[in-house]
Amino acid sequence: MAEAHSAGDWITEQGLRWRRLAPFGVEVDHDLSRPLDSQVAEMFCRLLDREALILARGQALTMQQQQALSAPIGEDVHRAHAQDRGYISTEQDQAGGRGEFSYHSDNAYADMPMAAISLHAVDVVEGASSTQFVHAGQAYRSLPPALRARLDLLEAEMVKPASGYIGSRLCDVDDPQVEFSMPFAAVRTNPRTGERYIAVSEMQTARFLGMERDESRALLHEVYRHLYAPEACLEHRWRGGDFILWDNLALQHARGNLADVGRRILQRVVACLT
Repeated sequence: MAEAHSAGDWITEQGLRWRRLAPFGVEVDHDLSRPLDSQVAEMFCRLLDREALILARGQALTMQQQQALSAPIGEDVHRAHAQDRGYISTEQDQAGGRGEFSYHSDNAYADMPMAAISLHAVDVVEGASSTQFVHAGQAYRSLPPALRARLDLLEAEMVKPASGYIGSRLCDVDDPQVEFSMPFAAVRTNPRTGERYIAVSEMQTARFLGMERDESRALLHEVYRHLYAPEACLEHRWRGGDFILWDNLALQHARGNLADVGRRILQRVVACLT
């Protein structure tokens, strides 16, 4: 797993200064607390569509300013559900607590997964915690042709696991407890970009449909070896003021155990497709 680092020189395009990260994504050098003019906003959205992840450091964003950055993508779920405070905090008793989250995309077990997610580090111990990402679109394109052709034809049982299983590779668990289950294609199309991506994930996929459990598990492991290859993973270690916006369909994300990371408060905005 590689910590996010620059893979290119700074480029200024349509008034927005940015550079590529490795193995994917971009970093922008811009004060995002100020309203983006139309040219910069267009470039910002284009970078998200093209690169799937945008990192900006040293930001100081209110919830409203963070919501404005996601507005072109879709409706903010927190506006529709006021009971969701929009924060991930080690100071609160939340689902999952401080435990590990294995790789997943939010709401991948539903008809309409979240389109994009952003996190803003309001109060963190510098470098103590991280979020990991993999690019499910890039992974699909680079699958061996025979495996890609096979995956194209399959459906998977996608689930919302009970809280005790969110750090697991679910296909390896016998009879896990789940809160919700739906069949979906193993490969789906991002409605915003038209990109095909691997939709199965270690947290949310119980099995492939139409095959024996051992065969399903073996095939999922084969897909995961490719999808979660260490060189394909991007790890972002949080510093105060960091802001990350990512395409929740193109990317999957995970986190390690937070038991010993100290105070960690991330401001969260989730955009649903309109």
